[in-house]
Amino acid sequence: MISAIGWVPVGVSDPNPKRYELSAAERDVLQAMEEQEGNINNRDQITNKDKRKRGTIKVQVPPSAPASELPADLRMDEYSDDDEADEGAALGNLLLDQPASIAAEVAAEEAERNDSDSNDNGNDEEDGDDHEDDVPDTREFEPVDVEGLGSMGLYNVGMGTGADMEDMDFDEDDSEAEDVKITDDDAVILVTKTEDDFSALEVHVYDQKRGTLYVHHDIPLPSFPLCLAHGQVSSEGTTGNFCAVGTFDTGIEVWNLDVLNALEPSCILGGEDTSSADEMMKLQMAGGNTKNTKMDMSGMNGASLKPGSHTEAVMSLSWNPIHKQVIASGSADTTVKLWDVTQANDHAKANATTFQHHRGKVQSVVWHPKEGTLLATGGYDRKIALLDARSSGDNAKFVKVQSDCEVLAWDPFHPENLVVGTEDGQISCWDVRKFDTSSPLWTLVANEFGGVTDLSFSPHVPGMLVTCSVDKTVTLWDSYSNGAPIQSGSPTPCGSKDMCAGKLYSVGFYPSTPLLLGCGGSGNILSLWNLEAEEGVKRNFGDRLENIGIKTIDSEEADDTSTPKKEDFEAMMAADRGAEQKSDQNGKKKKKGKKGKKKAHKRGS
Repeated sequence: MISAIGWVPVGVSDPNPKRYELSAAERDVLQAMEEQEGNINNRDQITNKDKRKRGTIKVQVPPSAPASELPADLRMDEYSDDDEADEGAALGNLLLDQPASIAAEVAAEEAERNDSDSNDNGNDEEDGDDHEDDVPDTREFEPVDVEGLGSMGLYNVGMGTGADMEDMDFDEDDSEAEDVKITDDDAVILVTKTEDDFSALEVHVYDQKRGTLYVHHDIPLPSFPLCLAHGQVSSEGTTGNFCAVGTFDTGIEVWNLDVLNALEPSCILGGEDTSSADEMMKLQMAGGNTKNTKMDMSGMNGASLKPGSHTEAVMSLSWNPIHKQVIASGSADTTVKLWDVTQANDHAKANATTFQHHRGKVQSVVWHPKEGTLLATGGYDRKIALLDARSSGDNAKFVKVQSDCEVLAWDPFHPENLVVGTEDGQISCWDVRKFDTSSPLWTLVANEFGGVTDLSFSPHVPGMLVTCSVDKTVTLWDSYSNGAPIQSGSPTPCGSKDMCAGKLYSVGFYPSTPLLLGCGGSGNILSLWNLEAEEGVKRNFGDRLENIGIKTIDSEEADDTSTPKKEDFEAMMAADRGAEQKSDQNGKKKKKGKKGKKKAHKRGS
């Protein structure tokens, strides 16, 4: 199933993503290995200098013992008299410092034997060749049709030169780089998917010109994913293309989306404390002593958590759009935490603060689009909270809702309005300027039976709101009236569509294209909907679409009236046939009239 989706704004992704990037731990290991190698080379140099200072050591070889002093079983000259025994005896006499004449006799016998063997082999080969010459060659060969091979493109197969092979490799590299290249026409969608107990963060690319959708690359995840948030700041304080993922684990993994074969996240906020295991790995890879580290690991009763970590699953994430190094997270442990990504490597400073103002699981957190310190949270305690991140949770403002909160969203064109979607299918809009002292501006039941699982505002079209539900449909709403947010009444439905993706759990608009949205759910399918051709959208948002350069129905009709319409070809042919039939009938009537006049004239005469 697809549990969450997100969009990457155009221009943020690296057009030419890297294959692999070393993590901080791997760089530390490589540095330690280089230092250790340098120490070894220094020790070797010192050892060689000491040897040169001491000088060379002379080794004295003891003289060989006489044959008579050897035991009987080691006297090789007392073996049998066959050829091999003679050779062994001769070699034994040679090793026992016998006279040189014996060695000369042995060498002569070996040379004579080798000559006889070579002559025998040569005669056999000559006999074989003579025998083969007598056998006639009855094989039949067909002529090669070179022109035919050339016409099929097979003439040069297997006969390429080295330069051709180099060009071929170069073309393959170019084609591979072209396959992973991301252009400005590509819409990048992030999808957290789980299938057959395997979870992954998938990076999809939608080519808006060709209309093709494919998986660019994927990143394996350690546990079932629940939420994601896109950001542009790394743990080292540099800008880039990153995605934070919350899972059933207690940690928040931040992945670099511009690395295709990423094996480890860029950083992990909270979660299990693996510092001891990391140090042991570094020592092992660097060839150091791991005895003490193993003892420390064996003394641990269980895996401990990093300071300030969540203790249960991370259910919601929001990356601050103003203070881009800050991430807010909501958890099943009823807490809301703020994280500083640039301090991720310092476990004591990564968790900036913790709020405990909810009494139930925190399902949704969302930063204000303009005020970087204003945070809205919603939980399973049927409360919506609004708090200033610079103060403690005691100063939070609350409103009660009729059911558990599922999703929160700010109106991007009127950011004083906060929209809440609940489990019973109800949507409410609150003015946060009078948050805890007033009733909502409007309320509607978006889906009575399926509930509201997610909602999103269009960042381009004012008032355009989309909701999704477990009834497999996406519904569009107009939350404005006369160009302003509705103050009474309820939003107008503008149409719904079955996205053929199963029960829907996540929906969102593409921030770089006005009328493109995506959704996903239990069907494990990412579905996209381009709203430009929808008549209901043009009818309800016509004037607002014209403000962003999109033609509506009225403008198209005006263009049709100003230009002459082309008549249908079949209609023209039918009109021509009808005119011909009328002319034939009129001609026949005229002929009959003339004949009658002639006959009457004759009678009169």
